[in-house]
Amino acid sequence: MSGCRKAPDGFTCPYRDRCPEAEGLPVRWLFAQHQYRFQREEDHFRIREAMTRENRDLHQALRQRDAEIDRLKAENKLLHQRGFKAGKVVKKAATRDGAGANAGDGGSEVAPKRRGASPGHKPWVRKVPDRVDRIVSVAAPLQCPHCESPTDPARGDRSVHLQEDIELRPVTVVTRFEHDTAWCPCCRRQVAQAPEGGIAFAPIGPKAKAAALYLRHEMKLPYRKVKAAMEKLFGLSFVPASCLGFEKRARRGADPLHEGLVEKMRHSDLVHADETFWREDGRNVILWYAGNGEVAVFRMDPNRSAEAARRLLGDRLDALLVTDACASYNAIEVRARQSCLAHLLRNARESAQTLAAMMETTDRPAERFLVQLQRFLSRACALEIPKLKAHRAELEVRLLGILDRICSHPLEFAKAETLRKRLLPAAREHGEAFAFVRFGGPPTNNHAERALRPLVIFRKVCLGTRSANGSENVAIFASIAETAKLRGCETLEIFEALLTGPPETAHEILFPKAARAG
Repeated sequence: MSGCRKAPDGFTCPYRDRCPEAEGLPVRWLFAQHQYRFQREEDHFRIREAMTRENRDLHQALRQRDAEIDRLKAENKLLHQRGFKAGKVVKKAATRDGAGANAGDGGSEVAPKRRGASPGHKPWVRKVPDRVDRIVSVAAPLQCPHCESPTDPARGDRSVHLQEDIELRPVTVVTRFEHDTAWCPCCRRQVAQAPEGGIAFAPIGPKAKAAALYLRHEMKLPYRKVKAAMEKLFGLSFVPASCLGFEKRARRGADPLHEGLVEKMRHSDLVHADETFWREDGRNVILWYAGNGEVAVFRMDPNRSAEAARRLLGDRLDALLVTDACASYNAIEVRARQSCLAHLLRNARESAQTLAAMMETTDRPAERFLVQLQRFLSRACALEIPKLKAHRAELEVRLLGILDRICSHPLEFAKAETLRKRLLPAAREHGEAFAFVRFGGPPTNNHAERALRPLVIFRKVCLGTRSANGSENVAIFASIAETAKLRGCETLEIFEALLTGPPETAHEILFPKAARAG
């Protein structure tokens, strides 16, 4: 028990202002100082706790920043090495319908593919000319062209070879048309008709205009180079702006033909779709593509929205739509949609390369996930679906089950986790991963990528167009030229038909069977 007793009522300590136990200091002052020091200690304790939390958060942010820097360094290193990497040893994927039965099993390593044609490939040879325009006799040499020794013509023989050549700057054909006119009482003026296979009162003929359109929209040359090529090769001179007039004349027949291509695309059983940007007067617009092995349609649109996708594909497609992961296509009602497996495989490969380049990071679960996913998707792409006429539904269910097992565990590596979430059963791409098995279509969107590539190169060469009308010309004539290439038709002949006749003439060249059936 304490030895202190309670002070009686009214007691006042005589030493409160000068306590001998406190070295003569006042008690009230000592108590006030004690309270002040106690409060300061509590404040300091709270500040210390706040600084400790802040320091911990800063350390956490620093670790995340270091990981982000490592990832960016790895991606930058991969981008730098991508253009200089040598051929690598690849793993041969299985092509049997049991692809992915053991997704973790590796294939046998094979040597990188050598350059050139495959063994047994039929050689490419030129077609032998079917006529001879002139014969030139060449005397035997009196001196060997190799060692310069004298030769013996008496022991010689005769050899024959055919050589095809061209004649540069041929003489242009100038035609004088003498028109008989007639009076039109309705228009109240003299009228004349266009010559057969020609253009009325045009200073440049349809063949030259068709050649200029061919150089522009098939060979992808800028207007100035079209003018230079026509002048150097054919001796025909005009200003670069004349090409715009050629396009304006051809658009009269090209517009309805392009609309017909859009309708044929929308009624197809298989449609590939993709998009990229195009430069129009210094700003970006979107170049859309939709087509298949028989028809190709390009279209310019200001944006990449769902409305833009509807304007190209319509509200509904009774077809298998093969696209990438662009959300704009979600607005289209389709029979089925196939998400490009090549894009998923490339994402997995790039994520694995980034993870491997991050030397300070070791994430075994993410590494194992990416390796298994690459092997599984590679084998799925190698499936020969047309040969699997039966049990396609069962195979699709089996593939989805394997995919679910691969994506069953969450990951710490951000890029791998994002890819895993895209393939979960609740995600949209899960149901679109193997629609090609059920409908017998392609697993990748390679067709659309190849169709857009020439126009991407064209954009880099000519830096785009200067107006919306010029962009529409690029899309419309590219649609006609690409469709002609797919159907094995002569693009030059179609351009000439657009300049000289109704759209039905060009349509008959593109679709002769459909024209005869109509």
